[in-house]
Amino acid sequence: MATENKTKIVIALIGPKGAGKTHTGQALENECGIKFLNVEKMGLENIPKSQLSGNDLIIEGFQLEEVAIDRILSLENAVSFENTGAHEYFYVVLERLRSKYKVLLVNVSTPLETCYDRIKKRDTKAHIAVSDELLKSINEKAARVSLNWDLVIDNSKLVSNSDLKKMFSKLFGNK
Repeated sequence: MATENKTKIVIALIGPKGAGKTHTGQALENECGIKFLNVEKMGLENIPKSQLSGNDLIIEGFQLEEVAIDRILSLENAVSFENTGAHEYFYVVLERLRSKYKVLLVNVSTPLETCYDRIKKRDTKAHIAVSDELLKSINEKAARVSLNWDLVIDNSKLVSNSDLKKMFSKLFGNK
């Protein structure tokens, strides 16, 4: 049985690839001191080491992500991580996280065309490469994710770090 620790906070940054989840997570770390778990970086490190492929590799990535969140929260009071919410296994992990921690759901929304433009311009070494067809499928699913959001960030134009700090301060009840 999972040990509940509802004083520890997990911030799930959910949105399409290219929406600005990494930007938001890094801003949270830099401005608010909340550790950011860069899932893309974890995936890039795991892929060459893994013996798995396809869906099994994706599920392994989610499992490693949950272990990393638990490890971080053994030392910290809060962590944020990024996800598209497009894969069904995300919801398995989300429920396990909810059984252990207070989970805040943050929707990072951006029009899909803007996401695609950003992806074309970003450092390909820092993100898991996917085909244009798979990217479109992931992003269309991610754009349809509908949860009980604690915060919605319109990231059409990248929100500044100071504005993100203000948004999260309000979410946490700080002035």
